[in-house]
Amino acid sequence: MESKELKEIRKTLGLTQIELANSLDVSSRTIQLWEGGKQKIPTAVAQVLLQKISIHQSKENIDNNISMDVSNKEILSLEDMINFCLRNKKEFLNHPSIKLLIDLNRKEAAAELLEKHIILRNNKNNN
Repeated sequence: MESKELKEIRKTLGLTQIELANSLDVSSRTIQLWEGGKQKIPTAVAQVLLQKISIHQSKENIDNNISMDVSNKEILSLEDMINFCLRNKKEFLNHPSIKLLIDLNRKEAAAELLEKHIILRNNKNNN
C-alpha cells in the first residue's frame, strides 16, 4: 500500500491521523511517517485498512452495489460465482475496495519476484 492510498482511506473513513493511530494501536508519528512515505506500511496494516474501508463502504450502502440473483439456484457453485464476476468485471474493477485489493496483490507479487531475482543473482555470483 502506498502512502497516498493510506491517506485516502483515512480520509474516506473520516479519521484524523490521531484517531487512525489509536484504532491501529500505533503512534500518530507512525501514521505521519507512513503517509509521508518515510516508512513502509506493513502488509498486516494494509489488510486491516482494506477491511475497515470495506466495512465502511458497506455501511454507507454505496450505489454501485453488485448483486447476484440466486433465487433459482439450489446450490451456488464456485463456477457460478466466477462467471458472475467475469460478466460484471467492469463494475468489480471500479469498486474502490477491489482496486485496493488488486493493487496490494500486485505489489506483493512484484516484491516476491524481486526477492527471487536477487536470490538467483546472488547464487549465480557465488558460483
